[in-house]
Amino acid sequence: MSRLLNMQLSWPATLLQRLRLLFEAHYHRLTGRRFFVDTADTEVRIDFRMWFWQTIMRRNAGAYWAVHPSTRVRGARFTVIGPETSPGWSVGCDIDGRGGLYVGDYTQVAPNVRLRSVPEDTEPPAVPTDFSIHIGAYGLIAMNATVGPGVRLGDFTIVGANSVVEESFPEGYCVIAGNPARVIERLDPAACERWQRPGAYVGYTPLAAIAALRGRAIDPQLFDRVWGAR
Repeated sequence: MSRLLNMQLSWPATLLQRLRLLFEAHYHRLTGRRFFVDTADTEVRIDFRMWFWQTIMRRNAGAYWAVHPSTRVRGARFTVIGPETSPGWSVGCDIDGRGGLYVGDYTQVAPNVRLRSVPEDTEPPAVPTDFSIHIGAYGLIAMNATVGPGVRLGDFTIVGANSVVEESFPEGYCVIAGNPARVIERLDPAACERWQRPGAYVGYTPLAAIAALRGRAIDPQLFDRVWGAR
């Protein structure tokens, strides 16, 4: 009896999963947009659930990158990200870009991370002219970490779990941890590999078409600070 009940309960979920996979596999045939298939093997895979909550249910609709439904994003227009990074892709994050936020190429942001570009109990600027938080490329912000306003983290910076980062480490190539965070290990730059994935995406947009986001999804002045030089 229990086996029969389990079968009756499981087949709808199996059917829905197959329908989701079919949707992801064939979406580009209907729209020409290939982000489901092109990001499938990346660290920031875009799936039906994220797309549905952002596009249909309009949760975090302003974000031009994939965001988990449990994450909150504010100030997406003043947030600039590099290829294959999606702050808030993991569960339970609080991403506040209202003061200007930059997250560099291939940097990963773990669950329950807080990026606070505006000080507590302070009104954000109407239009920030620079990045309050600047996180370099090829880094990692581990789970439950908090990065506060005014922080600059260089390339290849690893922020340990549960850390609170209140000062800058612009030189990068280090592991920082603690509350407040401090350097606990230096990384050898020669051992840190810089690489780029062919056909990389910036959120839902191919890197080759990044100019389409200027003005439409990203503040032009902040966009030009990053992409104008490329």
